[in-house]
This record gives sequence, C-alpha cells and structure tokens, in this order.
Amino acid sequence: MLVINGDITKPKTQQQVVEWLANYVTQPGIAVSGVYIPRLDGGSTEADLLVFTPHAAAVIEVDALRKKTRGPLSYSMNERWSAPGIHGDPVQLRGDDLNPLHQVRRPVSALRTFVAELTRGPEPFVDGLTLLIPKSGNTVTLDKGPMPAGFTVLLGDSASQLYSWFGRTAQHRDRTPWTAELVVTVLTALRVDRTRDAESRRRLYAELLAEGFPTEVSAVPREGDGSSTTSTPVSAPPDAPVAQPAQADWDGPNSQGIPSGSPNPSSQIDSTPATPPTSAAVATSPDAQAHQPEQAGQARPNPQVAPTDSHLPPSQDAPHNAAPPAASPDSAQSTSPVSYGATPPASHADATFSAVQTSRAAPKPASTQALQTDASPAPAPAPAPRETSTDSNFRTQPPARHRLRTALLGIAAVLILICGIGYMAGKDHPRAQSDSQPAPSQVRPPERTTTPAPPPTETPSTQQHSTTPTEGATCYPFQAGC
Repeated sequence: MLVINGDITKPKTQQQVVEWLANYVTQPGIAVSGVYIPRLDGGSTEADLLVFTPHAAAVIEVDALRKKTRGPLSYSMNERWSAPGIHGDPVQLRGDDLNPLHQVRRPVSALRTFVAELTRGPEPFVDGLTLLIPKSGNTVTLDKGPMPAGFTVLLGDSASQLYSWFGRTAQHRDRTPWTAELVVTVLTALRVDRTRDAESRRRLYAELLAEGFPTEVSAVPREGDGSSTTSTPVSAPPDAPVAQPAQADWDGPNSQGIPSGSPNPSSQIDSTPATPPTSAAVATSPDAQAHQPEQAGQARPNPQVAPTDSHLPPSQDAPHNAAPPAASPDSAQSTSPVSYGATPPASHADATFSAVQTSRAAPKPASTQALQTDASPAPAPAPAPRETSTDSNFRTQPPARHRLRTALLGIAAVLILICGIGYMAGKDHPRAQSDSQPAPSQVRPPERTTTPAPPPTETPSTQQHSTTPTEGATCYPFQAGC
C-alpha cells in the first residue's frame, strides 16, 4: 500500500500502524498520515490516518491504553468506556470527547460532506475505525455495546486484525468505487504532499494505477459487478432502430390493428394484372400474412391491394417513425378496391364526396376502423391500377354537372312560367281600335249607371256608335259600322 507522510514523527503506536499498512499487499490502497479535513463551519478536524482502497475509504483513529489491564473492555458509541483496573477513561481523549469513537466520528462526517461538495454528488460511504493498541503482556478482550453501522473497534495487538478488516471491506463491491482520478482530486483538495504541482499529481496518478486502482472507464462495470458490454447499450442513441429491416413489421399477425375477421379482397382480384406494390401496400396489406405464414420473416405483400399511383403516404420511413397502427388501415380503406365496390347514386353524390374528403383528411381510431372493416359490403372486382385514378376523378365530377343541370332547368322553368303568364294576360285584354277610339266595353258601363230609367230613343249617332263591332266580331264588307 502506498503511504504519504509516513516519515513524519508520530507516536510510537501510530508509527507501528503505518508500517503495517506499508507492508499490506493483498489489496491496493493508499494511506495518508496526519490529514486535516475541512468542516462546513470553516474549521478543520484531524484524522490520524486516511486510507483509500478501490472499494472503501476509512478514517483510522489509533489509541493506546493508558495502563496495563486484564479482562474485557466495554465500549459503545454514546457511553464512556471502561476497563478493569483503570479508573476513568482507558485511553487518552482530546478535548471534551466522550470516547474514542467520537474522535473518529467527526473526521468521518467531515470527509463525507467534503467529498460530496467537491464532486457535486451524493455523500460517499466512509468507514470509521478505532484501533486500540494494548500494553505489551496485557490480555484484553472487547465487550461490544450499541454501535452504529460503519464504525468498528479493533484490538491492534497484531497486524492480522487490521488486514482481516481490509479484506472484509473489499467485499463491498456494491459501493461507488474510488477511482484513481477521484482519489487524486480529493487529495489535491486536501493539500496533501505530492499533489502540490501538476507533475506530482501525474506521478501520483500513475502510482495509483500501478497499485491497482480502477480508472473512470474501468470503474463502470465494477459498480454493477458486470461486464462493460452490458452497460454500453444503455447509452445507445434513439436512432438505433434505423438499422432494423422493413420485414420487422411482418413478424406478428395483425401488426397494424386490422381485425382478423375482416374480408379478404385477394380472392376476388387475383385475375387483375400484377403491378409493383408500393411501400404503403406492404404496410397495410391484411392478407400477406394470412396466405404465407411460413415466410413471416419475408415481406411479400399482395400487389393488388393498392395501385402504384396511390395517394397513400409512403412507408419507406416506417423504421424511423414506427408508423402508428391507426393511420395505415384508414388510408388503405380510402383507396382499396373494397371502398369502390359500389358507386353511390347521383342523389347522394354530395354526401359521398364529403365523406371521401373527410376520410382522407382526418385519421380515425383503430377501433372505428375495425368496425368499418367488418361492416363493409362484399368487395367487388377492382379496376385496373391505372383506371383507379380515372374512376376517382369521375366520382368527383358528377356533382358539379348535376348542380349545373339543375340550375339551368330551374331557370328554363321560370322563363316558361313567365311566358305563359304573359300569354294568358294578353289573350284576355281587348285590342285597341284602328281609329284610336276606346272599346265599347269601356263606354257601356257609364251609360248604364247614369240612366236608371228605360233607355231613351237612341240617336243615329248613338246607334252607329253602338253597332261598332267589338273584338272578336266578324266584319263584312259594306257593313254599317265597320
């Protein structure tokens, strides 16, 4: 294990532990002696030893028993320690600490917070270890009381206890690994020797790699205890499905949401000449899988479902967008032979034209399409592929001619009615006389109303006037009054 500041003058007990760590070769690691860890309040706390391994970070507090003793040493986190034959605390304490575990708890908490602030991440797990060095010739045992997780008390009568503890911490592979980059970053922030300049940091980094610390790249599989190949696909780009072949759409039946009981138009259009199918026909053909289930991996659509000049949107980009199942069946129904099986009468031309435009403009849910497919009439023989567009144009023309014909007939009927009324009115009206005299029918009523008595003897002039023939009377030559 690498050791930094190992030559600094220390108590004899602490110097003995540094030598044990320097001789430890089972697990890679680095130990730093006499480290001061900053606190949030601006101060700092001292740690006797700061040790990093690939799978653990530990603050080690080394304490020696004050006197010789025999028997069990009782210890816990929140109580004073006691040992037989020793009055007061068995070890020397700093300040107002309750026991040695409090002395190690402060640097452990400070290191967790310091690393979390430094890396902008969660607090790492840091172990706290109190190593008790007994007097020579003493037989001491440990009586463990209530202890929190992450804190341990060991007897340091030999190096085997310390080595065994490092072997147990190396089994915690579920923790975030301490990589060479992270260790150098933390030690540089703590202003440890051998991190003063860039060259020193590069040499320290190389020594950590030689010791066996993982790098940032190699630490990824160690974190999940798996291989690097299993974690690489997680960061694959979302465009990866582009490489999928178009035949993937034919792996499962009814992949487009078409009901399995829908009528199959292929039995009635087999006699039509085959034309190259479009990609839309491949994506919407309901019988390509029904006739050839043994070739599910090959895209063999029915070439008679849709013509090559169909207005369906091309499905060449289907691997990119994974075309929704609701769009393809609806588009196929708008141009398939089943929809042209029966031509609606002229009286329903406007409604049919509106329905066709609506079906092309707005997509419908898959459930509605399924109901429409089941309720559709029996399919009729489909016209030739090139005649489909002509038939489509023909269906859109009769409504315009029908409206024009209706308007012309209405205008003609109105004109005939006006002429008839004028003719009847002219027949009942009396014709004007050639001599510009008013008709007798207009003179008689005043004479009758003004003479209630028997009519007097008419004068010749009156008789001559009254004998004037009216309209419609026959006038002969040499007749009086003509």
